Amino acid sequence: MKLLNISTAAVASVLALLSCKASAFAPSFRTAPSAESITRLNADKPVTYGEASRPFRRDTFGHEDWIRHRSPKRFARNLGSIFRSGIWRQVGQEVLTVTTIATSICLWNALASTGYVDLNGIFWSPIVYEPLPLVSLPVMPFTLTSPALSLLLVFRTNASYGRWNESRIQWGVMGTEQRNIMRMAAAWTTPLREPDPEKRKAHVAGVGNACYTFFRSLLRHISGPPDEEEFQRDIRAALPEKEAEAIIAAGNRQLRALFYLSRKIESLPLSERQRIEVDKACVIIGDTMGGTERVYGTPVPLSYTRHTSRFLTTWLLLLPLALYEPFAYTWNHIGMIPASALIAGFLFGIEEISIMLEEPFSILALPGMVASMKGFSEQLPEWHAYYTNDEYNSNVYGGEESWKWQETVLKGKELAYLDETVPLSSNGSASSNGSMNGSATSFSPDFSAAPAEVAEPVPAPVATTVSATEELQIMINEMSVLRGMVQDQGVELEDLRGKVVELREYANHLQSRSAEPGVDQYEMQTQLYYIKNQLEEIASYL
Repeated sequence: MKLLNISTAAVASVLALLSCKASAFAPSFRTAPSAESITRLNADKPVTYGEASRPFRRDTFGHEDWIRHRSPKRFARNLGSIFRSGIWRQVGQEVLTVTTIATSICLWNALASTGYVDLNGIFWSPIVYEPLPLVSLPVMPFTLTSPALSLLLVFRTNASYGRWNESRIQWGVMGTEQRNIMRMAAAWTTPLREPDPEKRKAHVAGVGNACYTFFRSLLRHISGPPDEEEFQRDIRAALPEKEAEAIIAAGNRQLRALFYLSRKIESLPLSERQRIEVDKACVIIGDTMGGTERVYGTPVPLSYTRHTSRFLTTWLLLLPLALYEPFAYTWNHIGMIPASALIAGFLFGIEEISIMLEEPFSILALPGMVASMKGFSEQLPEWHAYYTNDEYNSNVYGGEESWKWQETVLKGKELAYLDETVPLSSNGSASSNGSMNGSATSFSPDFSAAPAEVAEPVPAPVATTVSATEELQIMINEMSVLRGMVQDQGVELEDLRGKVVELREYANHLQSRSAEPGVDQYEMQTQLYYIKNQLEEIASYL
């Protein structure tokens, strides 16, 4: 009996020791610790598990980081840190549960069913008078179901990684397009359109600040309430009070900030075509923002997540029953305990990683991207001011204004039409004469003849200036050149000649209307674009 007590105590001591080791995986608390508790634990040491560890997983790599990442020593380093792993510590409670079940099975079968062998190699019968049934399961059910479990885990992890990858790409696209907007604003805001360098610098700074504001507003949307106080402080520091309060009070702050960016772009001294190019970047940003909101607001289908979790948990909780017989060669089947713990840790870890990646924004280095955007927006006006007015070449940085058209319009040269000459007045407008003037007021274009779709623009001598009157005059002069080009072709292009005459008459009609009070400028611009598209189509045939 004494030997029995000693042997039983020995077995219990070993099993308790193993259970204590398994408990090292368990975190001290399951809920996210408060900021005060983190500071109290260690302000300089990141929390490596749980919700509080997510800000510390925003990895950004440099040269030295990549060298360490692909070092041949990575296998030993990663294996040596397994018990310090945040993933293992996060699933520690589940691993401890599986380990406890495995330990209980060993004790039950040894003491109440099959008997056990003490440390001296002596076999002892069960301590109960009538041996109880052996607690175990065959391995076959686990062998049959393991492929299904593997597929569930793989699909779950792939879906989560896809969301992480998509979110990183989306933020990269938005950052790139905003840098493009700032670059175009700085390069195209030139002395030709705004002579005052301080005003130009203010325009560029306003666009850059609006880009930062949008990025910061979107970051607040995906960061949740904990970021609210800091967000309001940042917005009020970056914007005038009226705009800052409007964004803070908006129901959709990121969209309101994008609207503010559009208004800043609209105030830039750009040509219409330049403004359209910049606005294309805003459209891309808006589309990508919608994708970000979709990822943030839509999880992987919950039924899939729950079923995978239930399947995995049930499978691992019953696994020790199937491992009892395979480990019969170990002392009292004790090898099943660490085996169960390791298998549970790795499989629960896979599921934990998929949960961690499913909402990717809190583990991406997005605050760093926003800070980088703010720094770029602050540097851009200085880069723009680096060049003096004399260093801007209006032939290059003036927009679409070709120097030939500037020379024609601004220096007052005369352009010969087929059978008439229209001299330019001192203000850049053309004096109309003959039947052309008479037909201008009664002309009404046939919009049914306008093409449903306009082909890709072919380089043509189309020019645009700030003044709508000068823009019309440039197009009228261009039509005259096109008519001459059609005539010089020496081929039968009567339909093109007629089209050019029709467009010129309609342009004269618009020019006469532009001087009338109360003219709808939006409608005028729409008709100008129609004429431009027609000219580009005609030029493509020449």
